[in-house]
Order: sequence, then C-alpha cells, then structure tokens
Amino acid sequence: MADYIAELDEMQNIAAVWIKEKSARGPSVFDPKKHIFDASRPSGYFGAPREKIMNWIADTQEQNRLLR
Repeated sequence: MADYIAELDEMQNIAAVWIKEKSARGPSVFDPKKHIFDASRPSGYFGAPREKIMNWIADTQEQNRLLR
C-alpha cells in the first residue's frame, strides 16, 4: 500500500505529490521515472481529493512521456 500526500501552493493547487511506500523510511516526491502509479492498488490519499491527486500524477506522467 502506498500513501499519496498532496503538497499545496498558496492558491491551494497541487504543487507536488509525495509518495510513501509501506517499506520506505519516509516519503519522496512522486517521480514517474522512479514510481509506478497503479490506481487499482489500495492507497491512501491525503491533502487533496483522490481525483485531484490522480490527475496531477497523470499529468506528470504525460509530461515525462513528452520529454522523452
């Protein structure tokens, strides 16, 4: 299980999403080069609604694909 923690900016928009894997010592910023997001896995979502966090991750993954 992974926890996804939204970091909000002053306008309450998501600036970053941190991921905390069960086996990890602490959270790290979601990086599509290092992390795999699987919406079917049970996960916790904190700091923003689940849908907003999932959209931020999808946008980040798309930007990473375009940069390749």
